Amino acid sequence: MPLSAKYLPCGTPFDPAEDPPGSVDPLGTLGLAERIAEVLFPGFTARMWRPRLLTFTALAALVAERAKTKIDGYQDVRLEARLGFERLFVSAVIHQESKESGEWEKAVKKLPGSLLARKAFLAEDSPLGSNNFLKGQAVNGPYGVMARLARHLEIIDDDDCLTRNGEELLLAWSADQGLLGLLDEEESGSPGRQWLGRVVEEDIIHVVKGSWRSLGWSGWQDLAERLRPDVIGEGERRVLRTLLNNDSVRARCLELMSEPSAISMFLSARDQGRGMQDRRVLVQALLPALAPEEREEDKIIDLAIRLADAYEEVANHLETAFNALRWGLTYRGGQASPKELEEDKELGQVFATICQGSGSATERLSKMIDEIQNVQQLAPLKESLETLTFQSLAAAESPSQLIQSVISRHLKVQNSKGKATWIDVGDRWTLLPGFGLQEGPPGPSAGYLHPFRVPNVYSFLAELGLKELEVPDEEE
Repeated sequence: MPLSAKYLPCGTPFDPAEDPPGSVDPLGTLGLAERIAEVLFPGFTARMWRPRLLTFTALAALVAERAKTKIDGYQDVRLEARLGFERLFVSAVIHQESKESGEWEKAVKKLPGSLLARKAFLAEDSPLGSNNFLKGQAVNGPYGVMARLARHLEIIDDDDCLTRNGEELLLAWSADQGLLGLLDEEESGSPGRQWLGRVVEEDIIHVVKGSWRSLGWSGWQDLAERLRPDVIGEGERRVLRTLLNNDSVRARCLELMSEPSAISMFLSARDQGRGMQDRRVLVQALLPALAPEEREEDKIIDLAIRLADAYEEVANHLETAFNALRWGLTYRGGQASPKELEEDKELGQVFATICQGSGSATERLSKMIDEIQNVQQLAPLKESLETLTFQSLAAAESPSQLIQSVISRHLKVQNSKGKATWIDVGDRWTLLPGFGLQEGPPGPSAGYLHPFRVPNVYSFLAELGLKELEVPDEEE
């Protein structure tokens, strides 16, 4: 059976650790927030927590390339080899956790696929494959989660091949590990080249033959300890920090976030949720520390943060109105006319508050649109932001306009995604099963609605040597 047939994607058990924050987006407001966050933290996403997985990404690309030279006649062999190596790696960490649970608890946190790998291990150490590992592994596995940042740092290229930066990172890692000569030619007798050869052979056996080593195989411990997610060697750490600073805006944000005042702000907001952490660090810690008149990168950061704050207020109002509709329909057994929802006493108070606040919020966002139009990194957002402000202004006119604006946006967004609407509209609106909202009526959040990657960056900084921090526990 060819590899491409044997490992075709198919339905697999759901692993909540791999459900990306903001994956449910009924009003289509996530995309713009992501684009603003990308200006501040290029390459980062809300699913990235462990910088060591960048080293794994580089090694996986190398293993896949070496495996390709040994296997002919299969399409996409590099992809299959990479996915196979990824399954071996995640399973190795779980094998080691089973032996020393207390010592490896931190290592397993935020490792994509770990929940499913543990489930397979507990089921008589079942081999990991497409039937019991991650759905869409190429995107949701450790490599897929880190690939965007790895490409930004030029660790891998757009074809998933190792680059010069990736080689530099692997040379530092292999030196820390005592695996000198990792990148030597195949005939080399260096310890690094010999170790890599064994790993590649094991990967090929797993991918081609479906082989799975027994519990007592020493390779499990070796692979887990050399790539332990929560431990980074000194040389490896230096290279990763250098690579993260290759973008001036990202480097400046990391510099400001490493200041004691910013760290204190972040830690003080940990019990208030991710949205509040994002807002407090960006607005209360970074924004006052900037010198936009003196530094070009500070000007960009200043505009991006103020734009994020204005945008999130508007998006928050719209999302609150939509959730109010969901709650109102839930409260009425799933059906009601728009008029009934508008005239509901409790909902009426929510809608009136939103209308009152939306006008000033939209005006603030509109002013920000004028400010960003000559800034290269932010100007492309102008058209989408103008559409949102137009809709928000219309929504602020009255509760009935707010209801119609929100439902119209939802219908358009779901149609563009090719997905069913949450509310079926007609003379009487019907809330579809699974979209009810029991607690309410909802009110606007004090924090940001969308993730702006602040906890993710702090997780990186902590594991790269910022002693005042521990890895945040959110989004495990």
